[in-house]
Amino acid sequence: MKYVIDATVIRSGMTFSGEFEWYMTPSVKDEIMRGKLARDLELLTDISIKTMEPSPENLEKIRETAEKTGDIGRLSNTDIDILALGLELGATILSDDYSIQNVAKVLGIDYRGGAEKGITEVYNWHWRCRGCGRFFDEEAKECPVCGSELRSVRKKKQ
Repeated sequence: MKYVIDATVIRSGMTFSGEFEWYMTPSVKDEIMRGKLARDLELLTDISIKTMEPSPENLEKIRETAEKTGDIGRLSNTDIDILALGLELGATILSDDYSIQNVAKVLGIDYRGGAEKGITEVYNWHWRCRGCGRFFDEEAKECPVCGSELRSVRKKKQ
């Protein structure tokens, strides 16, 4: 079985047995290398975790899906890399990030949480003005009507 791992999973202290194939993106490796787990990660990449870059086509598919769900503003470039590599390899993604799990669920990519249970349903997002209360489907820093800050909120089920 193949797994694509997020930095949160590595930080959780999970053990990586040789009976599975473990993958991460270069951007995950960069995140960890800046932290205190750098030496442990070097050992893991020498022993059992492969580093691989996802294809541009899969990166684009992830961005398009995240735009539709409204998760695009919640996902970092590293998150998008993880999703694209999971899609490419047909691998299970290990991450506690709910936006990663949300997009994975929409695309039918298997996922599991590391320390957390994970999502149980798909959410779509829109933005609401903190000032006037209007809702917008497009992400922006401020409300085009009153200039107040916008924040993301889950859309209600219909």
